[in-house]
Amino acid sequence: MIELLREISEADMVAAFLRAEITSPRFSGKLAEAMEAAGAREVQIAQPDTTNDSDNEVRAQVLGYYRGYRHNRWLFGGFPDNLHWYKARLPREEIGDLRYVDYSYWNELTDNTHLVKDGVANIRKDKVVSDVSNHNYLTVADAIRHGRHDFEPIIVWGEAVSAPLEILEGHLRATAFGLAAEKAPTVIPVIVGLLRAADTVRASADTHE
Repeated sequence: MIELLREISEADMVAAFLRAEITSPRFSGKLAEAMEAAGAREVQIAQPDTTNDSDNEVRAQVLGYYRGYRHNRWLFGGFPDNLHWYKARLPREEIGDLRYVDYSYWNELTDNTHLVKDGVANIRKDKVVSDVSNHNYLTVADAIRHGRHDFEPIIVWGEAVSAPLEILEGHLRATAFGLAAEKAPTVIPVIVGLLRAADTVRASADTHE
């Protein structure tokens, strides 16, 4: 089961989301456009200071412009606005139980189960969806097998720690960890948002991250 380390703010989640995507080949272009629209400086994204309220607001605007955060659109359409956020660690054997977002590509890749483990299984069978190559998954998985996995945490959310968890950011990384299997680290850093506040959180988290 996922291990909660410490509670964090929603601003921390937003900062981690943007920091993960600023180097993404797929999303960095749209992120750059959103940064320009919000008047955000690169340092506010790449080296976020979540104790700065004005910077937090700028990052929230950036995420809103290109992902629909606070606007009930796109990725954040119907997304709850009352989650409790935590830094956490997920055992690698549970990465396959994470669920992809409800989107046509992921639906087809998993044969409509939405489960990472089924996406991984189909990639291993060379299933290709919408002519999108599986190369990126395989490349990142190979890096993980060789000990290169200093990634931003995958961001997930759900009702409670015991409930199914859906990926908000990090679909490629989650898939690559699944492909790396026993060569992946034994625990995988995540940020998790829960509808129900956790009863217990590991107090000494920072010494174990």
